[in-house]
Amino acid sequence: MYITRRDFVNGVLVGTGASLLGMPAPLRAQGLTDAWTGYGGIGDYADSNGNTAAVVNAAHGIRDGRYEPYIASARLVDDRYDLVVVGGGFAGLAAAYEFKKARPQRTVLLLDNHPVPGGEAKQNVIEVDGVTLIGPQGSNATLIPGPAFGLAHDYWNELGIPKTFDFVEPSVSVADIRFARDNYESMFWDEDLASVGWFFGRTCVRDPFADSLARVPLDEATKRDWLAWHNTNSPVAPPSGIDADRWLDTMTYGEYITNVMKLGTSVFALVDPLVATGDYGVSCTAISAYAAKLLGLPGPAGTQGIGYDERLIFSFPGGNTTIARYILKALLPGAIAGSATLADIAGAPFDFTVFDRPSSKVRIRAASTAVAVRHAGTPTNSSHADVVYARNGMLERVEAQAVVMAGGGWVNKHVVRDLPVEFAQAYAQFHHGPILVANVGLRNWRAMASLGVSALRWFDGLGFFANIRRPMSYDGYRPPLDPEQPALLTLYIGFPQAGVPLIEQATQGRMRLFTTSYAQFESELREQLQRLLGSSGFDHRRDVAAIVLNRWGHAYIAPPPGFYFGTNGAPAPPDVIRRGFGRISFGHSELSGRQNWPHAIAEGKRAGLAALAHVS
Repeated sequence: MYITRRDFVNGVLVGTGASLLGMPAPLRAQGLTDAWTGYGGIGDYADSNGNTAAVVNAAHGIRDGRYEPYIASARLVDDRYDLVVVGGGFAGLAAAYEFKKARPQRTVLLLDNHPVPGGEAKQNVIEVDGVTLIGPQGSNATLIPGPAFGLAHDYWNELGIPKTFDFVEPSVSVADIRFARDNYESMFWDEDLASVGWFFGRTCVRDPFADSLARVPLDEATKRDWLAWHNTNSPVAPPSGIDADRWLDTMTYGEYITNVMKLGTSVFALVDPLVATGDYGVSCTAISAYAAKLLGLPGPAGTQGIGYDERLIFSFPGGNTTIARYILKALLPGAIAGSATLADIAGAPFDFTVFDRPSSKVRIRAASTAVAVRHAGTPTNSSHADVVYARNGMLERVEAQAVVMAGGGWVNKHVVRDLPVEFAQAYAQFHHGPILVANVGLRNWRAMASLGVSALRWFDGLGFFANIRRPMSYDGYRPPLDPEQPALLTLYIGFPQAGVPLIEQATQGRMRLFTTSYAQFESELREQLQRLLGSSGFDHRRDVAAIVLNRWGHAYIAPPPGFYFGTNGAPAPPDVIRRGFGRISFGHSELSGRQNWPHAIAEGKRAGLAALAHVS
């Protein structure tokens, strides 16, 4: 299949998850169209590839006050729920799951603004020349957590997630090429996991650190600084009597590189893509040096590195989608058809008729965007909280004994209407960076094979890294790993700007993400791949079959100095939000200052258990 722009104009590939675009005037949230969203692949996730036009329009409707005249008259539906969870990502699923375990006879409603739950843990499915290819929309890379991982280890065992997996063997023709089992680790943390071709203009250098950048066409000063950063093992000790972590949280990682490591700003070109796509969405010049330690980057992390053996990292076909589906299956068993085998949980279709059954103790209401949450009375003496949401072009209201706000802080601060001043002030210190995740369906990858690489790294244009991973296989899914056959090339694309203030660069990144059409991004991606691989025989018109874009406007928390430990004696912003108030608890992964599935479920569990205090 070859996807052209005409397909979108003719409506062949437009999504059907745009319920909010069908709102009658004047409630209609004007703005983006399905053509902006672009091709979403096939299957259950086809209408939910990242922040679609419908999702963005609804969120901007909250920001712009479009719902305000209608909130007071929202129609009350359903009996009062014991718990309403706002947000269907890992944190929201964990909050509902923990509450259900503790009070199995109580009622739970989970509201999700996307057509299917999972947050950023969703997948793209593409079919190319009869071959099914599955890639991550966002949340990606895991390992089998041991006891030291606490709750993640407990969930893995409790949910019955397997501990052994099969991965496709590469064909004989590429037996000398190394393939990572995920899309992250070979970016930096263990470059030996994959055969990476670094591009400097038209020059491709395979595995450049293998000979200390000797083959790289850079000036000697830049090479020295890059090597010094790359090979740093020991962190610099803080001033006497100062806690090392608190000291790191007083400066940006960019300041640490230049003032503490005494390296030049040329290092930012090497570091910024890792910071932006690895966990924080912006440049190293904007995030706390303590955040860099958590990410396992040289200097602050020292010999600790990322904290685990990178060789154990792997990806399910759709990234961490499979883990989220295990939680969903445990929360609402009928939501995913079939049994509890890996093949069914990873690949079976949703049974949408099960999601929102009136007779069920647990209900999931998708494509439902919460627009207002408020206590009925004062937070200290209210009988319940009211939750108003937009669905099918209308505003509806439900009552809840307790509410868990499991969505992002950038939305919570607008949706929770009686938010205390100190909470509003804390949320004002939460900043977020955007990410674009692209899955490119290739008909073949002969050009990469001819270079002897499975991954690409570059320093200009759109993105910075792309790879074909060694895919996991299970019953019913076994894609080839042969350069003559289709494969999925995945790109995590950030928009960092070294030296630009945090709020400005985050805003500019989102503007780039949201004001660029699908057609323009598609053109840039094709041009980028052609520039890198054209001299090796690649022809994007022949070799690219489909492109799916997943836009995440607030993909990552971007923590500035002081975010983790507070400043001038004030508490750290996450510590304020974790307190909750009245009947409302907050549990979302940003509160950990680093977003991944173990942190998300930990925050969700805490908030879900806190909600028990409001249920007799």
